[in-house]
Amino acid sequence: MFDSTPDISHTDQMSEVIGYVKIHNGKVEVKEVFLGFFPLSGKKADDLSSDILTNLKRDGLDIMMCRAQGYDNAATMSGIHGGVRAILKRKNKKAIFNGCVDHSLNLCGQPSFAENASCVTFFGTLEGIFSFFAASTHRWDVLIEHTGMSVKRLSTTRWSAHYAAVKPVKDKFDECMAAIEALCDPSENLDTRGTAQGLLHAVGDFTFICYLYLWADLLEEVNLTQQYLQTKGLTLDKVVTKLETLRLFLYEKRSHLVEHAIEQALSKSDQYAISVERRLRFKKRMAGEQLRDAGLSLREENSREMLECIDRFHSELQMRSKAIKEVADMFAAVQPKSLLSASQEELLVSVPKLTSFYDELSEDELLKEIPRFRRHLKAADIDLHKAMDWSLFDVLQFIAEWDFLESLPILSLSLQLFLTICVSVASCERSFSKLKLIKNYLRSIMGQSRLSDLALLSIESETVKDIDFDEVIDRFAALKTRKGKF
Repeated sequence: MFDSTPDISHTDQMSEVIGYVKIHNGKVEVKEVFLGFFPLSGKKADDLSSDILTNLKRDGLDIMMCRAQGYDNAATMSGIHGGVRAILKRKNKKAIFNGCVDHSLNLCGQPSFAENASCVTFFGTLEGIFSFFAASTHRWDVLIEHTGMSVKRLSTTRWSAHYAAVKPVKDKFDECMAAIEALCDPSENLDTRGTAQGLLHAVGDFTFICYLYLWADLLEEVNLTQQYLQTKGLTLDKVVTKLETLRLFLYEKRSHLVEHAIEQALSKSDQYAISVERRLRFKKRMAGEQLRDAGLSLREENSREMLECIDRFHSELQMRSKAIKEVADMFAAVQPKSLLSASQEELLVSVPKLTSFYDELSEDELLKEIPRFRRHLKAADIDLHKAMDWSLFDVLQFIAEWDFLESLPILSLSLQLFLTICVSVASCERSFSKLKLIKNYLRSIMGQSRLSDLALLSIESETVKDIDFDEVIDRFAALKTRKGKF
């Protein structure tokens, strides 16, 4: 996994993380290990590919042993023809690429409201609330006095984090209105008073309140999903399940979300005497077309547009999760349900999909090992109905725990290949947080080697705890010169 970010000295730092499966003493672990930072020599795909290959070689890693690639969804990295993933795929065809699911989910949200003027206005007003109160300590004090909480600005990098900006305004809507009204007082200066009056009109709008409740409910689910997708050691099957859960939520709850938002907005409108009637006009879509009344009430128009937002989100999610489902389908033969219940005819169809891609997997041997795996389960007195609900990690854990690795080598290798497929570059993103703490404005001229080493010690702190420092000191003392390679 690779991802880059500029540091304090405006040097592009590439983060290098490797994922692998560790089996030791009957215990299986899906590991993601940070290896270091290295500067980029250029911004083009060829330059990035060269830098990646050079550093993999430096770390003693053979690109031909790589079975998965993980990058963000930028065209330079993920381009299907000229991106880094395409260049490395030409060197190693078995290096499967999956776009980062976190970035993919983030990109699902943007089109869902970018084409809707009311949505754009809503998020603009939300950002205006933060900007208004944050511009003055006095205004901020008034906010805290009335609401007892702070407001958040919209995240520019993580769309689901919009939830942090929506939730406090929704939860403390009455208090926010009171705080804005307090700043409309004639005793306030002209700038504060004028801005507050404009903001009061924008917030006390039926359409704004509709979208406030819609996005609060919708973004809560999206944010929970995205937080889960940032879990360390996340596997492909879990990602597919989580994305499908979100898709079902959007599909099954679309009408309920809109109806609930409309009901809450009507309640608030009655409370604040907000008009829900407005003359709506058809938009001119063709030259020579005449403007005319739309014939829809404001409530009906908002309902229609909110349903369109949800449907666009659902459509984007389906489209962007298609690729990851295709990879998961390639491993259908080793999914628990297939391992336990698939007929020989079904296995003859699904097994070649996997073995034809990975030449290290023997089709004949895998077809022999699947029935052998079933016999092992029966011999171990495992409830087959419970085993149906296992993940692929659970299957491999069973094989390792019962010491069946030698009798099921091809099946074990298949499971390990599946578990090492990259689904997210969240580990790279987490390393950026350490980068900003280590190389700050007080240490902006830090050397590259020192930066990478300090980051490694900080990020892999659990491994550092296991180091025998007496042995390190002895090795250091045994060197002939201080300049010897250590």
